[in-house]
Amino acid sequence: MKKLSMTHLTLVILLFVLVTSIFNIVEDIHDMGGHWSDHVSIEAFLAILCLIALVVLLKSARNQDEHLSETLVRLHHTTEKLDEYESRTSVLMHEFSQIIQQQFTEWKFTPSEKEVALLLLKGLSLDEIAEVRETKSKTVRQQASSCYKKANVSGRHELAAFFFEDLLL
Repeated sequence: MKKLSMTHLTLVILLFVLVTSIFNIVEDIHDMGGHWSDHVSIEAFLAILCLIALVVLLKSARNQDEHLSETLVRLHHTTEKLDEYESRTSVLMHEFSQIIQQQFTEWKFTPSEKEVALLLLKGLSLDEIAEVRETKSKTVRQQASSCYKKANVSGRHELAAFFFEDLLL
């Protein structure tokens, strides 16, 4: 069941009061033999106020519904753009990963050196790489040194800069 908003609930109450007032006015005029009294005038005034409030609230509710519809359209458009950007980013990340692997191959890295170099690029420390690869820290240090030598760089910062410097404008 759809939940009624406060605006819709107010509209229902105002409509009920308006209809009730109109029935009371008609009944009072009938009971008084068709004469208009102060009591009927007050009820008519309240009915007119309810009618005005009802019209104002209906207009406000329509404006809110239009605003909500526009917001939903913008949200849908933004979601589509986000999906497109995520798709493009995924393609670019895959291509960048291939470029890195291709460069590792050109430097003649062994499979272990490729794995160590990739983990270095991801920012892991030598001890963390040893833990991830379940090897000794000394082995990882030797593999990292071999990577630096084959790539002709002095360390992890130059290795990372080799791949990332052209991305930063």
